[in-house]
Amino acid sequence: MLNVILILIQFVINAAKYLLEFLAIVILGIVGAVLYALPWLLRVAALLLWLGGAYLGFNSIQTIYSPFSPAIPVIALQFAAIVMSVGWVLIVLNKNTKLVWGGMAAGGLVIGGTSIGSTWLLSHWRYADLFFRALPPALFSVLLIYETIRLRSLRRNRNIKIESGLDGSEEIVSDLLEVTPVATQ
Repeated sequence: MLNVILILIQFVINAAKYLLEFLAIVILGIVGAVLYALPWLLRVAALLLWLGGAYLGFNSIQTIYSPFSPAIPVIALQFAAIVMSVGWVLIVLNKNTKLVWGGMAAGGLVIGGTSIGSTWLLSHWRYADLFFRALPPALFSVLLIYETIRLRSLRRNRNIKIESGLDGSEEIVSDLLEVTPVATQ
């Protein structure tokens, strides 16, 4: 009888050992699969952050501007949020394609953070309504002033180049041959 009990105890110990080995293999397999898929999971997370930031941007624009604005300007502001989101990704793609996923995540975090901050500001600041009513025209006027100054300076530089008689290839060569002195100690 004691012999049978010892055999059963040994059988239970071996079964528990096999079960623990099986669970260890399954857990290590899952960890390996997650580590193998981690770059893709991070890309999905970056995409979700970007889309979530865009959603929060649309939602905050709707919350802030729909009470006192007609539908068309609100849609135009939402379109501006789309242009900013996509433009940021295109700028990152243009500079370095390896940074696109991090750029998407950062863009989503910035747009989402400013959206959450603006809705918080609207609910906690007494003069936020006036601020958000004056913000779009003020930004647009600053943009127009900047573009006017920039285009005037570009037009002046183009007229100076035309007056000097340099064409495009001569200008490139003169830029390459220009030597700037370096201060040494």
